[in-house]
Amino acid sequence: MALHFTKKLSKTDVVEKRLSLPTKYMKHLPGLRRGHAVNLPVMDVHGTEWHFRYSIRRKGHPKPVLSMGWGNFVKSKCLRPGDRIIFKMEANVAAAPGPLYIIGVKRRMRLLGKEVWTAVFLKRK
Repeated sequence: MALHFTKKLSKTDVVEKRLSLPTKYMKHLPGLRRGHAVNLPVMDVHGTEWHFRYSIRRKGHPKPVLSMGWGNFVKSKCLRPGDRIIFKMEANVAAAPGPLYIIGVKRRMRLLGKEVWTAVFLKRK
């Protein structure tokens, strides 16, 4: 069974190069063991592996965020406020331990006068 959430990207998520995650999703992310940050490998829907820093605040409310590496993802996908991310956790069928995290991005556009959501692909160089 895949667990997932979707989030409409805010200006903070795109410009400040960190993605705030829903607190209730923390229980599905790796444990932080004595620290407040870990490397989180994530596969995009096109098969590219990304490495984000997953961390929580040291004091107060433990708000989870993805940081280091997130800015590269934003830049390569040309993300902007209003786009939506889909973040999934699935059972890993490979020999690697732990779950598999997958991220996808959708953008709203008008097509033939109708509003549709379309997948965001890699930026061409």
